[in-house]
Amino acid sequence: MDESNRAPRQSAPPHADEQWPTEHCRSCGTPIIWCVTERGKDMPVTAQPAADGNVLVREAGGTHPIAVVLPTARQFGLQGKLRRSHFADCPQAKRWRRR
Repeated sequence: MDESNRAPRQSAPPHADEQWPTEHCRSCGTPIIWCVTERGKDMPVTAQPAADGNVLVREAGGTHPIAVVLPTARQFGLQGKLRRSHFADCPQAKRWRRR
């Protein structure tokens, strides 16, 4: 991914109100949240919660939000809060995925 064209990221909000800073995907225009995985990798997450989502976006102490991919057994009670990786939604995902 060409980092030079990406706008600087904003910090996650200081409170857990589910309102994360968004950008628009440069390929399809969908609002996305730039997160960091628990392993420190950048991950675009579709901003709109999804019924079939498996990604929990959580606060990271004032830094970028953390994306946690949850197995089915850990998704109970989180309906309406889970999102999808934008790589699963974007029609141009292969163009941006790192190898």
